[in-house]
Amino acid sequence: MLNSAQQPLWPGCKNTSKLSVALTMLSLKSKHNMSQTCFNDVMMFMKESSHPESFIPNFRETKKLVVGLGLSRIKIDCCIDGCMLYYKGDSTLKEYKFCQKPRYKENLNACKKTSKFVPYKRIHYLPLIPRLQRLYASVRSAEHMRWHYENRREEGVLCHPSDGEAWKYFDKLYPEFALEPRNVRLGLCADGFTPFNQGKSYSCWPIIITPYNLVIVF
Repeated sequence: MLNSAQQPLWPGCKNTSKLSVALTMLSLKSKHNMSQTCFNDVMMFMKESSHPESFIPNFRETKKLVVGLGLSRIKIDCCIDGCMLYYKGDSTLKEYKFCQKPRYKENLNACKKTSKFVPYKRIHYLPLIPRLQRLYASVRSAEHMRWHYENRREEGVLCHPSDGEAWKYFDKLYPEFALEPRNVRLGLCADGFTPFNQGKSYSCWPIIITPYNLVIVF
């Protein structure tokens, strides 16, 4: 991955590297909900219309390039009613321990060797600890994580969560934690819920954990 970050898109190219192209295109794919076929078609057009020696990866090659960033995800099957996760010790179960409902949908192509088990419901977990560790792996982001402690504001000025009463109250409750500026303050939030299956039906309800240490850019 380090080689792709330093290797120019084509010999003599100064502004764009192989890795930057891959990251930019993945960002655009997510932003505009591009299909994999559309992604490959765009990359093919870029390759045909750019420098003959340029490296324009397809979707599969792009994923291989960015795997070193550690942006992994874990797919975890879960109960259709939300009563359990098939995780760790329960990962091999075929039905739910509490409601005894099946884990997988009925497989109409069970006789085919290529058929796969399809769960009724699945969550996509983005591991938290590696992402927090990377915030301190970069000198620049590490400075941003300590900004709230090293750039004290005058009393009465509110420009960061650390200036608020809740932050100060937490520091009083846990003074040893507050003494280490590198300790991470996390906030849990969700992009809405539909209790009891009411309201509009969505296929994804994200639950987001935000580090409050980071500097706020106005």
